[in-house]
Amino acid sequence: MSEHLQTDYYYQALQMKKKLDAVSPTMCLAKWLQVSIHLTTGRTQSCYHPPTHPISQNEIAKNPKALHNTQQKISERKMMLAGTRPQGCEYCWKVEDSGGNHLSDRIFRSGEPWAREAFDEVVKNSYDYDINPRYVEVNFNAACNLKCSYCSPNISTSWADECKKLGPFPTLVPHNDISYFESNGLMPMTYKDDNPYETAFWEWWPDLYKDLKVFRMTGGEPLLDRNTFRVFDWINANPRSDLELAITSNMCAPQNLMSKFISQIKPIVMEKKVKRFTLFPSIDSWGQQAEYIRNGMDFEYFWNNVNRYLEEVPDGIVNFIITMNCLSVTNLKSLMQGYLDLQKKFNRNYHRIFFDTPFLRYPSWQSLQILPPQYHYHIEELIEFMKANMEVENSYIGFRDFQLARMERVLAWMKQTPESSLLEEARINFYRFFKAHDERRKTNFLGTFPELKEFWEQCKQLTETHPS
Repeated sequence: MSEHLQTDYYYQALQMKKKLDAVSPTMCLAKWLQVSIHLTTGRTQSCYHPPTHPISQNEIAKNPKALHNTQQKISERKMMLAGTRPQGCEYCWKVEDSGGNHLSDRIFRSGEPWAREAFDEVVKNSYDYDINPRYVEVNFNAACNLKCSYCSPNISTSWADECKKLGPFPTLVPHNDISYFESNGLMPMTYKDDNPYETAFWEWWPDLYKDLKVFRMTGGEPLLDRNTFRVFDWINANPRSDLELAITSNMCAPQNLMSKFISQIKPIVMEKKVKRFTLFPSIDSWGQQAEYIRNGMDFEYFWNNVNRYLEEVPDGIVNFIITMNCLSVTNLKSLMQGYLDLQKKFNRNYHRIFFDTPFLRYPSWQSLQILPPQYHYHIEELIEFMKANMEVENSYIGFRDFQLARMERVLAWMKQTPESSLLEEARINFYRFFKAHDERRKTNFLGTFPELKEFWEQCKQLTETHPS
């Protein structure tokens, strides 16, 4: 027995890599079997890494499956089968090119059960086969009560309200300019609009539902949207014992909606109307630093709501989404300690509490890669902390091999320094953005992140010497 467990998740990813390589070196099942659908704007992406692209209203009027099987995806599937890399999938290509044989999400996602089970259906049919996805994420509404630093007006109504009132942020190219989103068709429809994408979704839903393996609702904040509770009602009336249901939430919705959420999800979970329900709370650091990154958050309220869910829905799962950005780095160990404490409190004879660490790429001035090398040690120390607290057999407490592997790839990616001109531009934008952030939102960067003072001064000096 090794010092810590090799999880089935990691093993299945390794096995799937062999099967994918036998098809082509760029093959990814997510291009066929996973979809994120943004009903507010009529856009889609195969997973959450590639940029979104528009859905044709003409196509969905004839066939609602075109919410997923767009012409762009069909073209990219053809490329993958031929061994060509679609440009939009660069998140995974960068991981695979970083050295060290790190597994990208192309491998991890393709190795998950919902993808593995449909492998033969994908490879035995033509690239333009009109397939039902197995993993579906839907954004019903952009309504959101937070203004996370890396978010935007097309995803958060709070962001939109601020930018309509105060304008874009004064980065070198104005950031989050409402006119940009409007001119590119990215601003969401309102409740008053007749939304053909939402209509097509509910038309497709009965057929889609029978093949679904994972269904996840995102936002905005999904607890602020009526469609979320419509889904809960449907599942309460139409159980699916092989379906994994999930919701991504900031867990800061008003208390009446938190109570409504728990009252509707509890019978789904406790009466086993789905295979599993997972709550994905979004959190990127600890305490005041988390509140700064996710402006509008009350960290204590957030943490209490997570605890309440775990207490009142005893079989419910939590999987924290930690978007790794430059402001996460210095206090991430506190969040990891909080994670271990929750495991000790709520993990008994099975796993209930997990986390994932996708790294942020855009906006570039909030990326891990803009930090100087002296800040790498924070992640290096965190990796050593994780190694010292790995799960051992039958403990259900500690970090797991795939979590460690992902943190190691985060560090590898963090160390890839952008070319000098792009790095300088990103650091200038960092200073301009967060200086305006403090002025507009009455926050205090240096008071919240004293560990980043040296970097802040470096960015400030660059900005002051840069011609306007």
